[in-house]
Amino acid sequence: MRAREAQDFLIGLSPPLGAEEGFRFGDPSVEVTGILVTWMATRDAIQSAADRGCNLVICHEGPFFPYSGSGTLETSITWRVNRERIALCARHGITILRAHGTLDRLCVVDEFARAAGLRGSDFREEGLARTFTIPEGTLADFAEQVRANLGLPRVRVVGDLDRRITRVGIAVGGIGLSFNIAFWEILLRHGAQVVLTGETDEYAMHYAADNDIGIVETTHAISENPGLRRFCDILRERFAQVPVEFHECGVAWQDVPPAG
Repeated sequence: MRAREAQDFLIGLSPPLGAEEGFRFGDPSVEVTGILVTWMATRDAIQSAADRGCNLVICHEGPFFPYSGSGTLETSITWRVNRERIALCARHGITILRAHGTLDRLCVVDEFARAAGLRGSDFREEGLARTFTIPEGTLADFAEQVRANLGLPRVRVVGDLDRRITRVGIAVGGIGLSFNIAFWEILLRHGAQVVLTGETDEYAMHYAADNDIGIVETTHAISENPGLRRFCDILRERFAQVPVEFHECGVAWQDVPPAG
C-alpha cells in the first residue's frame, strides 16, 4: 500500500477530513512498510516507529509547534523541537499523517466512555457530545471508578467529593479546556452534573464551580489512547498486509513528592 491509501481510507470512514488533518511531513506516495499509531509524534514515538520498521506515523495531535488547527505545515524551523522531530523523520524516511477530528467522531469519544465504565449514552449528538446516566453515588465514587478503570495512579477532581451524582457528560481530550466552554454548555443543557474530561484548566475549573458541576480529569493523552488503540484494530482489518503498531504517550509529568 501507499501512504495516501491510509488517508483515502480515513476519508471513506468519516468524510470529510478536517482542515487540521492530512499529511504533515514526508512522501504520501511512499510504499508503507508499517504503520505506527500514536497520540503525538514525539521524538520517542518517531524513534519507536523507526525501531519497529514503520515508515508511516498516524498521529492524533499536531506533530509540530506552535499548535494550529489549520491545514498548513505550521512549523517554525528555528524551534529546536520541530528541527529535531523533522530531522528524525528525515533520517528514517518517515511520513506523518495527522488524523484528528475524523478519529474523534469514529472511535475516540466512544472508546473513552467505554474505558471509563460508561455505557448507553442517553444524549448523543452527531458530533462529540455525550451524556450518561449512572447509578447514584458520590463524585468521589465516580472519580475512583474512572481512576481504576483507566489504570491511573490518580485523577484530578473539581467539586464536592460527597455530592450525589447520576448524570455524566464527556469532554474528551482538550475539549475540557476553557476555550471550548460552548461545548460544556451543551452538556449542561442535557443535565450533566459532572464532566469527565481529558484536559482542563483553571478558567474551566472556576466555570464549573460557579455552575455547581464537578470535573474528573484523566489527562489528554490518556483519554484518547483507548480510541487510538481501537483505530489500530480498524487499520489491521483493512490493511492486513501491513504491520500496525501502537505507541502509547502516557502521563507527561510526575508528582513531587510522589503521591502516596
